[in-house]
Amino acid sequence: MSGDKALLLVLDLRKKEEDSALEMWTDAKNAVVNFERQIEQLKQFEKIYENEMTVKSKNGMDMNMYMSYQQFLSKLDKIKLRQEAGLIQLQNQEERAKQNYLDKQKRRKIIESLLEKHKQERLLKEAKAEQKLTDDIVSSKQARLLMDKDKVNS
Repeated sequence: MSGDKALLLVLDLRKKEEDSALEMWTDAKNAVVNFERQIEQLKQFEKIYENEMTVKSKNGMDMNMYMSYQQFLSKLDKIKLRQEAGLIQLQNQEERAKQNYLDKQKRRKIIESLLEKHKQERLLKEAKAEQKLTDDIVSSKQARLLMDKDKVNS
Protein backbone atom coordinates (compact mmCIF):
# COMPACT_ATOMS: atom_id res chain seq x y z
CA MET A 1 0.00 0.00 0.00
CA SER A 2 2.84 2.41 0.79
CA GLY A 3 4.25 1.49 -2.62
CA ASP A 4 0.98 2.68 -4.13
CA LYS A 5 1.32 6.01 -2.35
CA ALA A 6 4.74 6.46 -3.93
CA LEU A 7 3.35 5.40 -7.31
CA LEU A 8 0.48 7.89 -6.93
CA LEU A 9 3.03 10.64 -6.35
CA VAL A 10 4.96 9.52 -9.42
CA LEU A 11 1.69 9.38 -11.39
CA ASP A 12 0.90 12.95 -10.39
CA LEU A 13 4.36 14.02 -11.54
CA ARG A 14 3.94 12.13 -14.83
CA LYS A 15 0.57 13.81 -15.44
CA LYS A 16 2.13 17.23 -14.90
CA GLU A 17 4.98 16.36 -17.26
CA GLU A 18 2.49 15.13 -19.84
CA ASP A 19 0.41 18.30 -19.55
CA SER A 20 3.52 20.43 -19.97
CA ALA A 21 4.63 18.40 -22.99
CA LEU A 22 1.16 18.70 -24.53
CA GLU A 23 1.28 22.46 -24.06
CA MET A 24 4.70 22.61 -25.73
CA TRP A 25 3.45 20.48 -28.64
CA THR A 26 0.37 22.68 -29.05
CA ASP A 27 2.54 25.80 -29.06
CA ALA A 28 4.82 24.23 -31.68
CA LYS A 29 1.84 23.28 -33.86
CA ASN A 30 0.48 26.83 -33.60
CA ALA A 31 3.88 28.26 -34.54
CA VAL A 32 3.95 26.05 -37.66
CA VAL A 33 0.43 27.11 -38.66
CA ASN A 34 1.27 30.80 -38.17
CA PHE A 35 4.50 30.47 -40.14
CA GLU A 36 2.67 28.68 -42.96
CA ARG A 37 0.14 31.50 -43.00
CA GLN A 38 2.94 34.07 -43.25
CA ILE A 39 4.53 32.20 -46.15
CA GLU A 40 1.17 32.01 -47.91
CA GLN A 41 0.70 35.76 -47.47
CA LEU A 42 4.19 36.32 -48.86
CA LYS A 43 3.34 34.19 -51.91
CA GLN A 44 0.12 36.12 -52.46
CA PHE A 45 1.98 39.41 -52.17
CA GLU A 46 4.56 38.14 -54.68
CA LYS A 47 1.78 37.20 -57.13
CA ILE A 48 0.14 40.60 -56.78
CA TYR A 49 3.46 42.29 -57.43
CA GLU A 50 4.18 40.04 -60.46
CA ASN A 51 0.73 40.79 -61.89
CA GLU A 52 1.27 44.49 -61.35
CA MET A 53 4.63 44.28 -63.12
CA THR A 54 3.06 42.37 -66.03
CA VAL A 55 0.29 44.93 -66.46
CA LYS A 56 2.72 47.86 -66.29
CA SER A 57 5.14 46.22 -68.71
CA LYS A 58 2.33 45.78 -71.28
CA ASN A 59 1.57 49.49 -71.02
CA GLY A 60 5.23 50.36 -71.40
CA MET A 61 7.74 50.48 -68.58
CA ASP A 62 11.21 51.98 -68.55
CA MET A 63 14.23 49.86 -67.73
CA ASN A 64 14.75 51.38 -64.24
CA MET A 65 11.18 50.57 -63.24
CA TYR A 66 11.55 47.04 -64.64
CA MET A 67 14.82 46.51 -62.77
CA SER A 68 13.22 47.79 -59.55
CA TYR A 69 10.43 45.24 -59.90
CA GLN A 70 12.93 42.47 -60.63
CA GLN A 71 15.06 43.39 -57.61
CA PHE A 72 12.03 43.51 -55.37
CA LEU A 73 10.78 40.15 -56.65
CA SER A 74 14.26 38.70 -56.13
CA LYS A 75 14.26 39.96 -52.52
CA LEU A 76 10.79 38.46 -52.00
CA ASP A 77 12.03 35.15 -53.38
CA LYS A 78 15.01 35.17 -50.99
CA ILE A 79 12.73 36.01 -48.08
CA LYS A 80 10.39 33.21 -49.10
CA LEU A 81 13.29 30.72 -49.21
CA ARG A 82 14.43 31.80 -45.72
CA GLN A 83 10.87 31.51 -44.44
CA GLU A 84 10.52 28.03 -45.92
CA ALA A 85 13.81 26.97 -44.27
CA GLY A 86 12.50 28.41 -41.00
CA LEU A 87 9.27 26.47 -41.50
CA ILE A 88 11.24 23.23 -41.82
CA GLN A 89 12.98 23.99 -38.54
CA LEU A 90 9.63 24.68 -36.86
CA GLN A 91 8.19 21.47 -38.26
CA ASN A 92 11.16 19.57 -36.85
CA GLN A 93 10.61 21.23 -33.47
CA GLU A 94 6.94 20.30 -33.64
CA GLU A 95 7.84 16.67 -34.36
CA ARG A 96 10.26 16.61 -31.42
CA ALA A 97 7.58 18.14 -29.18
CA LYS A 98 5.08 15.54 -30.37
CA GLN A 99 7.51 12.68 -29.66
CA ASN A 100 8.24 14.16 -26.24
CA TYR A 101 4.51 14.32 -25.50
CA LEU A 102 3.97 10.73 -26.66
CA ASP A 103 6.88 9.62 -24.46
CA LYS A 104 5.42 11.41 -21.42
CA GLN A 105 2.01 9.89 -22.16
CA LYS A 106 3.56 6.42 -22.36
CA ARG A 107 5.35 6.92 -19.03
CA ARG A 108 2.08 7.99 -17.38
CA LYS A 109 0.26 4.96 -18.77
CA ILE A 110 2.98 2.65 -17.42
CA ILE A 111 2.46 4.02 -13.90
CA GLU A 112 -1.32 3.73 -14.28
CA SER A 113 -1.01 0.11 -15.39
CA LEU A 114 1.24 -0.64 -12.40
CA LEU A 115 -1.32 0.89 -10.07
CA GLU A 116 -4.08 -1.12 -11.73
CA LYS A 117 -2.01 -4.31 -11.42
CA HIS A 118 -1.46 -3.61 -7.71
CA LYS A 119 -5.17 -2.99 -7.28
CA GLN A 120 -6.05 -6.28 -8.97
CA GLU A 121 -3.50 -8.14 -6.82
CA ARG A 122 -4.95 -6.51 -3.69
CA LEU A 123 -8.50 -7.45 -4.71
CA LEU A 124 -7.41 -11.03 -5.37
CA LYS A 125 -5.72 -11.25 -1.95
CA GLU A 126 -8.84 -9.84 -0.29
CA ALA A 127 -11.04 -12.33 -2.13
CA LYS A 128 -8.77 -15.22 -1.08
CA ALA A 129 -8.74 -14.02 2.52
CA GLU A 130 -12.53 -13.70 2.49
CA GLN A 131 -12.86 -17.19 0.99
CA LYS A 132 -10.51 -18.61 3.64
CA LEU A 133 -12.53 -16.94 6.38
CA THR A 134 -15.74 -18.33 4.94
CA ASP A 135 -14.17 -21.80 4.71
CA ASP A 136 -12.96 -21.56 8.32
CA ILE A 137 -16.43 -20.53 9.52
CA VAL A 138 -18.05 -23.40 7.64
CA SER A 139 -15.44 -25.87 8.96
CA SER A 140 -15.87 -24.77 12.56
CA LYS A 141 -19.66 -24.89 12.22
CA GLN A 142 -19.45 -28.42 10.83
CA ALA A 143 -17.05 -29.41 13.61
CA ARG A 144 -19.48 -28.08 16.24
CA LEU A 145 -22.36 -29.95 14.61
CA LEU A 146 -20.35 -33.17 14.68
CA MET A 147 -19.38 -32.61 18.30
CA ASP A 148 -22.98 -31.88 19.24
CA LYS A 149 -24.09 -35.01 17.36
CA ASP A 150 -21.50 -37.10 19.24
CA LYS A 151 -22.73 -35.73 22.58
CA VAL A 152 -26.32 -36.57 21.69
CA ASN A 153 -25.34 -40.13 20.63
CA SER A 154 -23.26 -40.79 23.77
